[in-house]
Amino acid sequence: MYISKLKIQNYRNFSSLELDLQPFTLIIGENNVGKTNLLNAIGLIFSQEITIFKKRLLEIDDFNYDVVKSLKEKVANTSISNLNEIELPIVKIEAFLKDFTDEQAAIVADWCINRELTEAKVVYEFSPQVSFKKDEWIKKQREKTKLDWQTIDFPIDAYEYTIYGGDDTSNRCDMYFLRMLKMEFLDALRDAKKELVANSDSRLLYKILNRKELSNYDKIKEILGSLTKELKEDNQNLKDIREDVNTLLDKVSLADANTINKIDFDFTSPETSEILKKLSLTYGSNPISVERNGLGRNNLLYISLLLSQIIEDEKIKAEQKIRDFTAFRFIAIEEPEAHLHPNLQNHLAENIESIGKDKKHLQLILTSHSSHITSKLSLTNTLVLFKEENNIKSHYILNGLDTEKDKESINYLVKYLDATKSTMFFSRKIILVEGIAEQLLMPKFFEKVTGKTLEKENCIVVNVNGVAFEHFLKVIKNGFFVKCVVFTDSDTDKQTKNRAVALKRAYATMSNLIDIQITTKETFEKDLIESNKSGIGKSALLDVLEKTKKKLSSRKKVATFRASLGANDIDVNTFFNEIENYKSEFASNLLDKMNEDLNSINVPTYIKDGLDFLIK
Repeated sequence: MYISKLKIQNYRNFSSLELDLQPFTLIIGENNVGKTNLLNAIGLIFSQEITIFKKRLLEIDDFNYDVVKSLKEKVANTSISNLNEIELPIVKIEAFLKDFTDEQAAIVADWCINRELTEAKVVYEFSPQVSFKKDEWIKKQREKTKLDWQTIDFPIDAYEYTIYGGDDTSNRCDMYFLRMLKMEFLDALRDAKKELVANSDSRLLYKILNRKELSNYDKIKEILGSLTKELKEDNQNLKDIREDVNTLLDKVSLADANTINKIDFDFTSPETSEILKKLSLTYGSNPISVERNGLGRNNLLYISLLLSQIIEDEKIKAEQKIRDFTAFRFIAIEEPEAHLHPNLQNHLAENIESIGKDKKHLQLILTSHSSHITSKLSLTNTLVLFKEENNIKSHYILNGLDTEKDKESINYLVKYLDATKSTMFFSRKIILVEGIAEQLLMPKFFEKVTGKTLEKENCIVVNVNGVAFEHFLKVIKNGFFVKCVVFTDSDTDKQTKNRAVALKRAYATMSNLIDIQITTKETFEKDLIESNKSGIGKSALLDVLEKTKKKLSSRKKVATFRASLGANDIDVNTFFNEIENYKSEFASNLLDKMNEDLNSINVPTYIKDGLDFLIK
């Protein structure tokens, strides 16, 4: 069984969101797009961890801001005389379940929503109580001396929550059965070090140590009992200390018939639970305690221990045929990359996807900001959350791609979406370029044209290392609706001269999202030279050319070239021939020049037009 679909209404930054989930799903997206809110929404139904979801009663801030504001504006608008037009918002979370085992089907049978009993639904709803008198509340709010929407008090105390199964709101979920569907949530602020110490029965390490039969520890108890006896009866130092303390205690304490003013020493409590709390976890060939371990290593240990506990618990319960079992576990791990360097992120990603494979009782969801983890996990199971105007949307990266028709694009994306290119899925705007020269210079071009930085606009430059733009554009066209501009060479002197025009024509219907900009000249470099063949740009190009031509003989040729030009414009083809074999180095030196003086170089018109499209 797994949660196959989720609908969220009016919860935090989600006004209305519907998305599909897989047995294993990686959810990615920029900061504050709602990844944590999504997991919290699921927790309102399934979480039993009081430390994470303290209560299912919501606060005003848990409502979507826009729906609360809309309500208040309507209440403050006295021209709305028909109060039936004013409805109080509700928060609604719907989790759809499918692919049951026989045992799971027995639990969710009353929540099924189809005749075949193959799909069930559990709903959390936070809504006004039936007894709430809405009209009286509105009239009271309108009696305020200063009436505007900001003075309206939202009636949060009049709300209550219900969890019901299926489509019938009166079909309340039996908590006995609901508790068999459990959520484990490793949030981003998890204290791994605390959980790896067994000094409390609420700690993860203690739970793992205590899951076996208590009789398994009888031999340890026997040994500790003998050690305690030896310490108490045979150790002269402890005897002397005990007698001295008891003598002093007798002098300063008030004795009565019910009080014995004496102390003694115990090595430890004979109770198994207390023995387990004294155990500590060490790591490595030269073992050190977890308190002195690095944050990254402890994070990995914590994830490993939690998953091992869950898997082992199910094994033990199956062996012992425990009937009060956990029928389904939803495991959510937020930012598994926390404190891990890229190599460890890659290693974690390569292994974690296989953990829940073929386990009908387990669903695993990761949320991440890491392009390293994104690039290592299956694109089929990777879901992007992104902002479209004021709404949050979702899209599986490969959705809309036909396995046969788009086989080439799928293979390309799987192969080439590395940690660098994967950053496009964490961005609001994308610039696609052909080569390293454009990639190097684009940040400075962007700054000059817009007056802003790429980072400020959450914009990413992706070098496709050729002309494989369409593989990326298909992802945008099929549902990842973010703005994208493509800068490509016209190649008018090559056999591929019609390629760029065909690409522009293919995405003409997506002109609100995708802009294809083509060079006027054959290549980016030639357009750049054309835009800077005179004036201050000419001087800058010649300075950069001289820096690029490092050899003394080459520098002399540049000096001769500069002198021969005089007041004449640079000839585009002649200059291009000078840099054709040094494109990357020339671009790097040109970047240095623009870092010194942003206005020393003119931005080619086609690039300016594309960047203007991106920010408007």
